[in-house]
Amino acid sequence: MKIFLIGYMGSGKTTLGQILAEKMKLTFIDLDQEIERATGKRITTIFEEEGEDAFRLKEKEILGKAIKHNERFVMATGGGTPCYHKNLELMRKAGITIYLQVSIKELVRRNQNAQELRPLLRGMSELEMQTFINEHLKERISHYKKANITLKENEIDAERIIQDLRLLAHSR
Repeated sequence: MKIFLIGYMGSGKTTLGQILAEKMKLTFIDLDQEIERATGKRITTIFEEEGEDAFRLKEKEILGKAIKHNERFVMATGGGTPCYHKNLELMRKAGITIYLQVSIKELVRRNQNAQELRPLLRGMSELEMQTFINEHLKERISHYKKANITLKENEIDAERIIQDLRLLAHSR
């Protein structure tokens, strides 16, 4: 089973991914960490030195390698991963995609303290961040909504998700 968690920056993909992987006895993969390991550079450095387009190409390459070389895993993707280079299509063919849908207010709260890790949000005030996230989410939502499963922030419960995944896996 290959499980891909998608959603906006700060939606909880890494946190939930680690919990699901542990409970389901699967490997956990953080795609951003894999990119950093493969390139020897931090995500912020890639954005600064090479730009977003170069980052997105590296992201697609590392995603493809992870899918090819790992049989069973839970992957926390980057917020933009499903929106570029047909990555969502690749993930849906390889496994199950889960969209973690979190309110803009909550995303702003979570991302306020993580700006250094988020090149696209660095240096923004709360109001600027709220406006940016709102506009950015409008661009990405059509991709996110194509996930096999959508979970709203109040529905994110590991045990229930595991039950849903088992049912979905058996129906495929």
